[in-house]
Amino acid sequence: MNRLLLYVHFNKEDSLSTHVIFQLQALRTTYSKIILISNSHLDQVSLDKLSYDNFLQRNNKGFDFAAWADGMKMVGFDELKEFDSVTIMNDTTFGPIFDFAPVVDRMDSSESDFWGITNNRAHSADIGGQLRPLKEHIQSYFIAFQQRVVAHPSFQYFWENVQSYDDVNQVILNYETAVTDYFIQEGFKYGVQFDTVSEDISDMQNSDFSIFGIKKLLAYRVPFVKIKAFIHNAEKSEISTIFDEIVSSSDYPSHLIVDHMTFVDYPDRDYLLPPKTLDFSSLKGSRTRVGIHLHISCVDEIESFLSSFNQYLGDYDLYLTTSLGEVVATFGEKVKEVILVDRGLNPILAWQKIQDRLVGYQIAGHFEVVSFNDAIDSLLKPAKKIVAYATKNKKIGLVVSDLTVSIRTESIDEDSMWPYMAQLWNMIYPHNEKNLKKQDIYVKSATASFWYRPKALEKILSINLSALVAQDPSAAEAITHSFSNLLTYVAWANGFDFRISQPHLLTGFEVKRRFESHPPLTVEEPVILPLKPSTARRLIGYPIRRLKSIVKKLKS
Repeated sequence: MNRLLLYVHFNKEDSLSTHVIFQLQALRTTYSKIILISNSHLDQVSLDKLSYDNFLQRNNKGFDFAAWADGMKMVGFDELKEFDSVTIMNDTTFGPIFDFAPVVDRMDSSESDFWGITNNRAHSADIGGQLRPLKEHIQSYFIAFQQRVVAHPSFQYFWENVQSYDDVNQVILNYETAVTDYFIQEGFKYGVQFDTVSEDISDMQNSDFSIFGIKKLLAYRVPFVKIKAFIHNAEKSEISTIFDEIVSSSDYPSHLIVDHMTFVDYPDRDYLLPPKTLDFSSLKGSRTRVGIHLHISCVDEIESFLSSFNQYLGDYDLYLTTSLGEVVATFGEKVKEVILVDRGLNPILAWQKIQDRLVGYQIAGHFEVVSFNDAIDSLLKPAKKIVAYATKNKKIGLVVSDLTVSIRTESIDEDSMWPYMAQLWNMIYPHNEKNLKKQDIYVKSATASFWYRPKALEKILSINLSALVAQDPSAAEAITHSFSNLLTYVAWANGFDFRISQPHLLTGFEVKRRFESHPPLTVEEPVILPLKPSTARRLIGYPIRRLKSIVKKLKS
């Protein structure tokens, strides 16, 4: 069939997400012609990555409906009538998660004059601070109009009279929730792949299945999942199960979800942690020269550290900070440079003092004496592979070691650190460019050692941490601890992601968060719980298929 797609793109950062590249390429086989309309700036480099036939660049005035209207005017309403169908769509979903072609073929051959993926029942909603009655409608992220609708005078009349509202609430009231009823009143019949009107919503926040009913959508093999669904459900335990379901039941590249949600939402959501754990079996080593900082306070320690670096690293330059003058004479020729610092200086403060020496390296490392044996397992033994991965993946700014068993179960009072963290964050981002969330557990390197891309941390390393400590010496430990807590999030705010290096099957951050969020259960007598299979699968927060994979790994 001869189908036309009008596809609206918008990114407030004027960037292009990889899920959009995949989506347009996947839709290419379904549509004869694709009109790409961008409400944000796309440069030529980005355009070259996209599959489309015609392109319209415009300002984000009037939002999606005004953009679709402009696209139709660019094509011309007479030419629109030559297509078997005209589809409007935006980039607010991931997908196609499942095979899309059968859905289009089935719906196009149905009795529906226009159709969508999901709908919402008649209900009242708070729009712009007022409770408004809304009629039953197709959700506007995807609507296809058959030729008989496009050829009808009402179609051209509707789109020629779309107003470019500055207030999105007006768009919601006049177009998003009204377009379905407009064409019904013109005598047309609508359909959807998944009709949610009569579905049970007793356990949902509201009747919007595209956001709060993802499990049902996956059960009906709905091909598109709203990005907002991951945002609104981010702190619910079931989102990890949903993400796992997408991974196991479809061929959709899950890294597209991970990459996009990291920057439109928050980088360390629980469901994002497993995909951010490095799989060393698939990585190759690198001989890229790296710069390393090591702070030591005992001469006897140095030889063992040098031995470990020599054993597991290829080319590296070691910068030693110490207060021991004899280190210069003994090891000055064995390392790149020895820098004398004040006695008792915190390793983080020592690292900051010499960080300018490391800015010329693509990848650098900061290593501390504390937990160094754990750091050997998680950061040094796989160092060549970590460096190769980070060198190739330019958006990776930090590689941290996972929580160790002892740290997972001990209580860490992060509440007392929050005032210092907030102070440091406001110094880095005085205009609140990115929001920092207060949490019980922050993703940081459990061994205090880590690999990093200097550009990712340049903003936090520009802070005069020593001056802050000098103002309140009693708070030195709290300040440096807070500084370490922020590294992952500063890298993220600067446009870089993190990865976890760990030898365990489940990340310690996940285990710790689950341990902290559920108080110990005391049972006086043995009890038998009548559990449904679906509930049993969620007992520890992971579906049975993940447990099977764990058993398989243990046997291998």
